[in-house]
Amino acid sequence: MELLTWTILIVVVLLATAFNYYLNLAPGSDPEDFQVGPKQLGITCDCSLNVLIIGGIVVLALSAASGLFNSRIELYLAGIVSFGIITAAGYLGRRRRHREWRELRKAIERSVPASTLLGSQRPPIDIIFDDEDDDFDFDDYEY
Repeated sequence: MELLTWTILIVVVLLATAFNYYLNLAPGSDPEDFQVGPKQLGITCDCSLNVLIIGGIVVLALSAASGLFNSRIELYLAGIVSFGIITAAGYLGRRRRHREWRELRKAIERSVPASTLLGSQRPPIDIIFDDEDDDFDFDDYEY
């Protein structure tokens, strides 16, 4: 394999690594974005397979360009190393996101009383919308 091809491969792997890190860091997302069903159940779906997607795409691209490699050993080595680096970057991004969520939750718990967070207190005013009693017929109104 030529030096130019290795250089291109390294640049692609570095770009995919940075992209996978920031993709799994997911700035602006909250734990509630991954909530499934009613909030009381506490079920979340934060798919851990997301860290594997970009690495898998790069490995597929390497297999499509397998003619550039001199031997299968080079191809396998490039694929395994690329996949490992890209997946590790995605995992680190995910870990950082979860750490930020824990820190944010701790900060909110320190600043807001626990009774308000748990929802055990009722609001001081109950607003009830009863539309059935307020039927207004425009035909009965005189102009």
